[in-house]
Amino acid sequence: MERNGRHFSLESEAGSKRASSYEASRGETRRSDIDRMGTEGTFKLLLEFSVPAVAGVLVQMLYNVIDAVYVGHAVGADGLAATTVANPTMTALVAVAMLVGVGGNALAAIKLGERRKDVAERVMGTSLVLLLGAAALLWAAAPLTLEPVLRCSGADGAVLPLALDFMAVIIAGCPLQFISFGMNNFIRTAGRPNRALGSMLVGTASNVVLGYLFIVVLDGGMRGAGLATVCSWGVSAAFVMQFFLKKDSPLPLVGPLRSFRPRMALRICALGMAPAVAELGWAVSSMIINNLLVSYGSADDLGSDGALAIMRVLSAVGMFTFMPSMGIAMGAQPIIGYNYGARSFRRMKRALVQAIVLGVVVTTPLWATVVFAPDMYAHLFGLPERYLDETAWALVLYLMFIPILPVQIIGSNYFDATGQAVKATVLTLTRQILFLIPLLLVCPIALPHLLPVTPLESVWLAPSLSDITSTLIVSGFLAAEWRRLGRIRLAAESDERSSGERAGKRLP
Repeated sequence: MERNGRHFSLESEAGSKRASSYEASRGETRRSDIDRMGTEGTFKLLLEFSVPAVAGVLVQMLYNVIDAVYVGHAVGADGLAATTVANPTMTALVAVAMLVGVGGNALAAIKLGERRKDVAERVMGTSLVLLLGAAALLWAAAPLTLEPVLRCSGADGAVLPLALDFMAVIIAGCPLQFISFGMNNFIRTAGRPNRALGSMLVGTASNVVLGYLFIVVLDGGMRGAGLATVCSWGVSAAFVMQFFLKKDSPLPLVGPLRSFRPRMALRICALGMAPAVAELGWAVSSMIINNLLVSYGSADDLGSDGALAIMRVLSAVGMFTFMPSMGIAMGAQPIIGYNYGARSFRRMKRALVQAIVLGVVVTTPLWATVVFAPDMYAHLFGLPERYLDETAWALVLYLMFIPILPVQIIGSNYFDATGQAVKATVLTLTRQILFLIPLLLVCPIALPHLLPVTPLESVWLAPSLSDITSTLIVSGFLAAEWRRLGRIRLAAESDERSSGERAGKRLP
């Protein structure tokens, strides 16, 4: 009896040791996924994190493009015009997700670099509460604001009811978008970039199938397009949340309400302000562009509806060409943030330079397809034949200087990744608001007197001019940052020498 009891006790002890060893090894694996951002080669990490991120943002972009392609063929030019005037509101929704998702991701990466994983987990819980709270506010505001906002975006006549049908469904499903897009950033920071890509892939695959079913097969029109998008967000959101709720998650989701901290929420919003302002700035400038297109398009052979339909193609192809830089910036952010938190400035700067070079290398071939084969994109969206030539020329004007844009996008994102929210916000404002909006208003008046372009074509050229000026500003900020980091390094080396000298004097 005693021997059996002792035997059972030994087995229990051995089992406990095995369980403890298993838990320790599993915890070590979770830590190594995160800590390797401070040890492995920066370019290897950049490729590992950026390739899925680039694929992810291109996949995310397909949500809009797929709807536009299906709508263009099933509903026609009025349907494309409706998606054009809905695009600023859609962009504003993405801005909310980025405000919290990118800001929380940046703060979590810095805290992980400081070896404060518990704080990083609270950041994630606080971010989820913020996203759901923002969705509740949008639900409350939409009945009163949706139609006025769409009218401000250029919707009227036959286009307005189509845009309202589409956006009513989108607003209803916005919590799913916030979770699928906003919380997905944390998967990358947890060291699992391929899983982050997977959550986007399942959503986009669902959108391809459901879009064809609801828009083409069931003839659901604009409501069908919205429903397909919302259902695909739901699939992606379930995939994202499963990662954080499983027992062996490297960054588990603790009780959101218990982990919510008001001051932390403000910090998250401050760090996410730059990308959110970029999206909101694009929404505001899109509203201005749409109204300018209605005004100048009505005086052109295209007409206002034709100008809006062409603009839908320009915005979709524009996203296709500069979204890879956004993906590379997202992939580089946790690496830059971790090493900044760990004060490994040399690794951090190396990762930034490599990210910018990679962005230029990836973007340039995409830009070449626009310049040398614009007809390919013009035919994709099912535009009437009379619009195709003008669409091809507008694509060249609109995306003329895309190859230099990685410097602006990745460079301004660096300041966000390192916690310098004010600088990041200012640099983002330069491209989307401070330069672009004045250029939109001035170019149609001035450029026809200087170049062989019409006022309508001048509207399409203004974003290219904004790309040049904002890139120059970001380059100047990065040069100043390089000097600041150099001074910090010299001061640290001086402190180390002083400490060594004092220690030497104390020796007998």
